[in-house]
Amino acid sequence: MVKFYPSINSDHAEFMLKQPLFYVASAPYAGKHVNLSPKGQPSRSFAVLGQNSVAYVDATGSGCETIAHVYENGRVTVMFCSFGVSPKIMRLFCRGTVVELGDERFGPLAAQMGKLVSLPGARAIILLDVYKLQTSCGFGVPLIRGSKSTTTPWESEAEEDGQKTHDEEKRVGSAHGFSDRRTMDKWATAMNEKRALLGYQKNSNFQSLDGLPGLRTARRARGQWILLDDTKARVRRLMRQWDAMIAGTLIMVLVMVVLSNSGILVVEVRV
Repeated sequence: MVKFYPSINSDHAEFMLKQPLFYVASAPYAGKHVNLSPKGQPSRSFAVLGQNSVAYVDATGSGCETIAHVYENGRVTVMFCSFGVSPKIMRLFCRGTVVELGDERFGPLAAQMGKLVSLPGARAIILLDVYKLQTSCGFGVPLIRGSKSTTTPWESEAEEDGQKTHDEEKRVGSAHGFSDRRTMDKWATAMNEKRALLGYQKNSNFQSLDGLPGLRTARRARGQWILLDDTKARVRRLMRQWDAMIAGTLIMVLVMVVLSNSGILVVEVRV
């Protein structure tokens, strides 16, 4: 059964940090691409900062979709799901803020997250204001065999609706069986040692697939004027919404005609 919560409680937080991965979804106001990114190592990269606040470390990668989308509109959904005996899906509906490495807010925020900010190649922290939390059954999510439990006390809520875990699931055990890859850490460490990480970001992280402005550090390295390019991006966004602008204009004209014909609106023309 779907349930909604206005904030994060201790059981929610425990569930999040026990999972082997989470997913981040975002999209531009206009454009073809809806982005969905899997994120590993939540115990190292994700932190619950308060009842309505979470954050995660965004590591350097081949794109910058989430960063670009958050800069444009701030809309983010984060999803966790259990791969163990007690199924559960949790979604966090959020408004996001990008805090890039080098931003004066990065240090204090990293300190607030504690030892979690330990990923080589970290380029930003995505700070999320959680305005709604949703849980649902998760029975469509597969079981992964062979590791420790991901169960928390509140996961038994599904049984309130008469939904019982199958005997096979009980025999399998509550398990996720995932192990973290160290490839990204090794790659980022090597790039840092060669002082090549900024060059990679400059070429790969300066804009999204839809051409939205991306990582500001990368854009500055390319010689872009941040304010000017952000203004251009806003103008392009408005131009893509021409159909809504035309519809709004036509509706306004129609309303004025109706009001004028009904005598409510009197238009005087003076020569």
